[in-house]
Amino acid sequence: MELMDFLDPGDVFGLKEDKRISAANDALSKAYEKAEAADQMNRDLYGQYNTKAQQTYGDLASKYNDYLKSFENQEVYNPGQFGDNYTKTVDDFYSKFANQRQQQAMNALRESSDIFSSDYQDAMAAKQQALASEEWDKAYDKYMQDRAQAANEFNMNAQLGQTAYQNQLNKNQTLLGQAAGAQDNLMNAYGNYVNNLANSNLANAQNYSNMVQAQTANNNSKKSLLGRVFG
Repeated sequence: MELMDFLDPGDVFGLKEDKRISAANDALSKAYEKAEAADQMNRDLYGQYNTKAQQTYGDLASKYNDYLKSFENQEVYNPGQFGDNYTKTVDDFYSKFANQRQQQAMNALRESSDIFSSDYQDAMAAKQQALASEEWDKAYDKYMQDRAQAANEFNMNAQLGQTAYQNQLNKNQTLLGQAAGAQDNLMNAYGNYVNNLANSNLANAQNYSNMVQAQTANNNSKKSLLGRVFG
């Protein structure tokens, strides 16, 4: 059997080795084609990943500038000063009937006293002063009650306004943070996409280079074999 193999014309002219080299080159080409097919599948997955990231975060990320503008343009809440809003005075609560009541009291005093006596004059002055003071005290008490009520209402409204302002500020900050996070997610997704493609390109280039080098080496072996056969 060994003698027959040795005398095989295919061996003498290198035909069997040539076939083996050609088969090896074909195998290398097919392996490279499979690698390319697998790489294309990976590229499709990279693309799907990037598209999914755009669908998930793109809309929110696109609103970043709008949310930033809302945050920057929100005016600081200022309820003002209570004194600038409350302008009433004691006179606003002084009864319009005070003078009439004083006049009635004076008439009663006049009818019951000797208007020409010094006691009458003293009593008249004292009565007038007392009535005026009493009316003023009533007006002042009403004024203070009204002012206190107005101050309570002012403080309550100011607190509600401050709470509403803070809630809106928190909302604007939250939305801005979410949009910024969405932008970061998009950038990371795109960075991964580009990095994967770059790595894929390098791997493709290396695979192609390895195939070409291997096939070149095989072809050189074939030439060397033919050179030895044909001298």
